[in-house]
Amino acid sequence: MDSVRMPFGGSADSAPVRQAARKILADWDAAHVADDALAVITELMHNVIRHTDDGGKLELTRQADAILVEVFDNSTRQPRRLAPDPHRIGGRGLLIVEAMAREWGAHTIDDGRPGKVVWAKIPLDRPA
Repeated sequence: MDSVRMPFGGSADSAPVRQAARKILADWDAAHVADDALAVITELMHNVIRHTDDGGKLELTRQADAILVEVFDNSTRQPRRLAPDPHRIGGRGLLIVEAMAREWGAHTIDDGRPGKVVWAKIPLDRPA
């Protein structure tokens, strides 16, 4: 099981992290799920950037049957999946995560300072 952790800042420019993630997925022979994984990574990172001040950390883990995407931040506020509303701009990020992932969730952590991790498993058994 391989794992990589990458910090990201509080700015809206997530392109360098996404580019690094695409390369890692290719190195792990998981390029066929890169688009799904990158959609999840983008949504989870943007939630951190939108709702916290300090950025966070992205951790990717290659499991036997999935890519585990974990995004850590310094907020203990749990994510909420909003019902679709045609009159609201935004608010669909977790719906996208739910559509791309086999399963997803979130829990608080305390590794010296409070925070949480939001995670999603992208199945590797999707067609190439």
